[in-house]
Amino acid sequence: MSVLQGGGMINMEYEIRVPKSAMPKKDPDHPCPCQFREFQIREKKGEITEWLVEEGGSVKKGQVICEGEVEKKTLEFHSPADGILEKICLREEAPFHQGDLLGIVRGV
Repeated sequence: MSVLQGGGMINMEYEIRVPKSAMPKKDPDHPCPCQFREFQIREKKGEITEWLVEEGGSVKKGQVICEGEVEKKTLEFHSPADGILEKICLREEAPFHQGDLLGIVRGV
């Protein structure tokens, strides 16, 4: 999040990132030998399937603004604040990893 000042107004930018919780993890209830091999979290990737809001569109905090898929699991990404979807950083069908920047919401 960053603060920009201009003309006496303060605008807040909120980043939309892929959270660690969205990525696949070990399943202790159904262990599989493949779960115990070492791997880098960056190896796991998903794909943006649909943006539900266009750049310049108004969003409310908590509103689903795009969807993605990781290992056949559909994920919803929510707006972190009320504002305008200022920039889409990853377009539909683009791959993503944990921590990648999906877009930016400018708070109003």
